[in-house]
Amino acid sequence: MMKLIRLVIYVSFVHLFFINYVYADNVCTSTPAKYEVTMKKVELCTSSACTTTTVLAEKDGTFDIASASAGADVGSWITGYALEIGTTYTHIKATINSTFTIKGTCSNGEHGLDSCTTIGTPTVAASSGSSPAATAEVASSVAAADMSWMVPNKADGDNGAFYGSSVATTFEANGITKVNDAATFTWIGALSSSYTPTASSAPKITIKFDVTNQFQHHLYSADVCGIYVKPPTVGVTLTD
Repeated sequence: MMKLIRLVIYVSFVHLFFINYVYADNVCTSTPAKYEVTMKKVELCTSSACTTTTVLAEKDGTFDIASASAGADVGSWITGYALEIGTTYTHIKATINSTFTIKGTCSNGEHGLDSCTTIGTPTVAASSGSSPAATAEVASSVAAADMSWMVPNKADGDNGAFYGSSVATTFEANGITKVNDAATFTWIGALSSSYTPTASSAPKITIKFDVTNQFQHHLYSADVCGIYVKPPTVGVTLTD
């Protein structure tokens, strides 16, 4: 027997990192003005391996999770699904496009009166195998523009000198899987607590986002900014 459940979205705190930049000194951190991702598929799982899943949504959905409306936007994307009575759900799995659209600016003592700011056509485009997006420093008065960024590859030898070996460690610690240069990656995270629906259940799922201080850059050559983001803080709760 299957039971339909309805979706509610709020805003949250459970940290996972795509990257922990190898050159930790003089990193500038701020909150992005835009953090746009495209989700391809979301599934509930009965274990951390996610070998048995229930699909919640399987279609492209693009969301600016830096926006106050992000929760409502995701809520309209997942319109309804069914959970099996007596099945215990423990994890959630998301398939996400590897290319994000970001917008932001950051400045600290490295730059004098200048700042690192996203631009539409960076000096070096972001890639998963060599670098983040690279831009020249600009005056602090220059407005930020939308810019593409790509999730790096996992292995140190496959993601370029900028990111270093910490990517593999953080991928493994946070349930992230990405085939080299793939257009998508997957993330598996634990629910805040396991959930087993009964015949009288009226379950709801709450997904929460926070992108505070997830926009970062570092000067990795003279007057050139390496710009990247860390992933959102994400929390997922399934309750009656």
